Amino acid sequence: MINSRTLAETAVILSQKSDAPKHIQAFIEYMNKNNLNGILPQVLDHIKRLSSKTSEEETLHIYSKYDLAKKDIDRIRTATGAHDAHVEQHIDNSVIGGFNATYKGYMYDGSLETQVIRLKTMLTR
Repeated sequence: MINSRTLAETAVILSQKSDAPKHIQAFIEYMNKNNLNGILPQVLDHIKRLSSKTSEEETLHIYSKYDLAKKDIDRIRTATGAHDAHVEQHIDNSVIGGFNATYKGYMYDGSLETQVIRLKTMLTR
């Protein structure tokens, strides 16, 4: 069954195609032909949520005790594969040395605390 979420996901996919205007026009014609214009507000709400979620996942969030220098941020970008991503720095007093980061749903732990735990584990095997 077609619902507003499915239509929103379809619209987003169509908007990313190389000939997007043609596909979006066909989508609108489909909506008209099948008398689905009444659920357009819900479709738009879903599109906004999908766009917001994508934008958030495409942002590199870096958590550290202090502001990081540009060179450090560039190293973290390289390590996480977030070369062109938008970066948001967050001050987190619980991070002991180094950083924690999230990007595209993955968490990266470059904190001193984690490195010490790894070293301890290796030495006590």
